[in-house]
Amino acid sequence: MNPTKLSVKNITYYYDKFKALNNMSFNLEENQIMGLIGRNGSGKTTLLKVIAHQLLQSNGEIIIDQKNFIQSIDNHKQICLARETLGKTFEMTEVMKLKMIFDLAANLYEYWDRDYAQYLIKRFKLGTNKKYNKISKGMKTTVGIIIGLASRAPITLFDEPYVGLDPVSREIFYAELQKDYSQNPRTFIISSHLINELEGMFERVLIIDEGEIIIDSPIDALKDRYYLLQGRKASIESYRSHFKVMNTEIIGSLASYSIEGPLNEQIMRQMKTDEIDISMISLQKLLYYLTNGGENNEER
Repeated sequence: MNPTKLSVKNITYYYDKFKALNNMSFNLEENQIMGLIGRNGSGKTTLLKVIAHQLLQSNGEIIIDQKNFIQSIDNHKQICLARETLGKTFEMTEVMKLKMIFDLAANLYEYWDRDYAQYLIKRFKLGTNKKYNKISKGMKTTVGIIIGLASRAPITLFDEPYVGLDPVSREIFYAELQKDYSQNPRTFIISSHLINELEGMFERVLIIDEGEIIIDSPIDALKDRYYLLQGRKASIESYRSHFKVMNTEIIGSLASYSIEGPLNEQIMRQMKTDEIDISMISLQKLLYYLTNGGENNEER
C-alpha cells in the first residue's frame, strides 16, 4: 500500500448560511487516480477549491504528506487545480495571450515541464498567440488541461476537464493523462458528473451528494458490492433475502434488478444455474440510483 498523500479531515464549508460541505473526511494514497463524482451542485468544485486552498474551510483541516496545509508553506507547491476557466482576471483582460499564461505557469509550478507543455500545445493544436478572453470555452478547458498535466504537481486536481471539448480533444486528454500517469506517477483527483468515458482510469471513487460523502471506495470493492441482475423476475425474486434492491425494470416475465450485496460465490453460482446474468453496475448508473435520480428506486 502506498503512503497517504492527502488527508481531508472533518471539512465543512459555508457559502453564507448554506452548508456546501458537511464534515467531509477521506484519505488518498500517493500515486492514485480518484474519481470525484456527484451531480451538479453536489459540492465537487467547492471541495477541490478547499483542497487547493483557494477557499478556506469553516472547520477541519487539509493534511499533505502529514503536514497541515496552512502550517507548511511547501504544500502550496504540491497542488495544481485545473478548471475550465482561469478566472475573472484572465477573462476580462484584453492583453493576456496564451503564451504569457504558460510562461506564468512555468514560474508558478516548481515541477513544470516546459518540453511536455510544448508537446501538449502541439498535440491539441492550440495557437499560443491567441488572447485568452477571445478563445472558445473548449480552448479554455484545453489550457487548463495543459497546465494540469505539464505542472507535474504531486497532487493534480481536474474539475470537469471535458467542458466544451470535442470528442477528439477528449480522447487526446484521456490518452495523455494515462500515458503521463504511467511515466510520471502522482496523485490525481478528477471531478465529474459525466462518468462513462472516465471510469476506466479511476482506481478509487468518492461519490458525494449535497455536500456529504456517500461512497468512498476502491473501484474493485464496488465490483463486489453492487450488481445488475437480469433474468426471469420470479427467479431473481427467489433470492430477494440476499440483497437490497436499488432499482427494478420489468418487461413481462423478464426483469433487471440493480442491487446492493455483497453476494457470496455460492449464491452467485446458484443464480447462474437459474439463468440469472450478473454484471457490474456502471458508476453513472450507481450515481443515478444513490442520489435518487430516478423515481423508480424499487418496484412498488
